[in-house]
Amino acid sequence: MSTSDRPSTKSWLVLWMVLAVAGCALWLYLLNRADEARVWRALLVNFLFFTPLSAGLVVWPAIVATCQGKWHHPVERLASSAIAFGLPSLVTLLMLWWGSARWSPWNGVNHHQGAWLHPGFLFGRDLAALLLFWGLALYHLRLKQKGEGARSGAVLVLVYCLAFSLIGFDLVMALDPLWHSNLAGGYFFISGLYGAMTCWALISSWRPEAGPDQLHDLGKLTVAFSLMTTYLMYAHLLPYWYENLPREIRFLVPRMHMSEWRPFSFFLVGLVYFGPLVLLLPIRTKRSRASLGTVAFLVLCGLWLERWWLVAPTFDPTARLGLAELSLAAGFTGILGLGMLRARKSGGTL
Repeated sequence: MSTSDRPSTKSWLVLWMVLAVAGCALWLYLLNRADEARVWRALLVNFLFFTPLSAGLVVWPAIVATCQGKWHHPVERLASSAIAFGLPSLVTLLMLWWGSARWSPWNGVNHHQGAWLHPGFLFGRDLAALLLFWGLALYHLRLKQKGEGARSGAVLVLVYCLAFSLIGFDLVMALDPLWHSNLAGGYFFISGLYGAMTCWALISSWRPEAGPDQLHDLGKLTVAFSLMTTYLMYAHLLPYWYENLPREIRFLVPRMHMSEWRPFSFFLVGLVYFGPLVLLLPIRTKRSRASLGTVAFLVLCGLWLERWWLVAPTFDPTARLGLAELSLAAGFTGILGLGMLRARKSGGTL
């Protein structure tokens, strides 16, 4: 697609506004319907997808710079503009805290973890971690505008890993208080970086700033982090299988042995975990805007499905994917798109 064929900024603005308003309005309407807990969990699913993705977009240029890379400079602002999702992510976490009595497994139940799973302590520490991350991210971007930020970038990468490991333990693993996984936090933040890299590749494939060399590097990193994410999922599933420990196989049983969830599991293996390795292996595929953009879009959709797959089977033996989940996917896409558009116009920070 040539530059002249791409939609104008005004067209993108209208699209993002329509998605944001229509998606969020539909979710609010569904909130007053019968299955209230499912609608609240749809908010959780989309928080778990869009928050590490947008945070990862801000972190990726810092990762490359920390590794002494310079190839990313033409497309750096495309990623850094995701700082605009900081405030929506904090508001979403506050909403999840406020509505936790309607959807969470911890409200009014004294689990063996004691105060660690008290909703106030759980959401309070996650909110503090998220505030720390977004505050540091904003500080780092302002230093970058002054030509500094080498040290703050390295610290930002570390804080991302710690903050999103905590959120992975608290808002994924702890949804089933009897399930234990030492790798749940690591898998969550690595898969967040995988999603962010895939999104960066998708955005860059539409922008003239990205040349074939930048696209090639983005494609290679997408393949690398798909393999890293696959390895971490395999690393914590393998011991479950050969040890057959009741508290650990609780994650495997609904996703691999229930007839309605098994097809989704195999679909994710094919698209999210091994898809980039097959589809992006040829050099010309990584250097082509159309090919890289198509693969990145498909994988990004698969990664959203993976977040739903992490949450929904814990509560529901039936695989129900509908307006409750998709409305907010559209709404948050619109909010993220609007924010990134505004941030790019203001120089990459709010």
